Amino acid sequence: MKKFDALKWLCLLSLIGFIYCFVFDLGYFTLFLDTESKSSQSNSFLNIIIENLSDNGFVFDQYLSSQLKKLYALRIVFDLLAMVGVVFMFFKIKIGWTFYWIFQVAYFLSPYIFLDCDFQISWPYLSGIALIMFPLFNNMIHLVYVLLFMSQRTQLK
Repeated sequence: MKKFDALKWLCLLSLIGFIYCFVFDLGYFTLFLDTESKSSQSNSFLNIIIENLSDNGFVFDQYLSSQLKKLYALRIVFDLLAMVGVVFMFFKIKIGWTFYWIFQVAYFLSPYIFLDCDFQISWPYLSGIALIMFPLFNNMIHLVYVLLFMSQRTQLK
């Protein structure tokens, strides 16, 4: 049996993480498909999101709902393309690294580009609806994995 090296472990962990992200992104995409009928249901998850946004001074409207739907559809595509990169890297094909880091960085940056992210002079320096929906430190794991795979890049052919 061949040795299961660090690159293969990273690929396995990354694949599990992408399946997790894919399922959650698909769930959020379906949540924002028809917001009128879902917001009328009491105690729905959408109502929790709406309350969280209103507590932070943002209004959930039809435009935001359509933007979030498009964003989650885009993130699903990024999940799938980054998984292709992981599979290539599992078989030690160098193009997988390029696929992986491009779509991981795009996955990280997409909410902050796609949604409103303002720079403020006062604390917390960054504000906007993107940081309410996608907290910065929750998204950092994607960049950490890029760095971890960068350390294993020499194993790729």
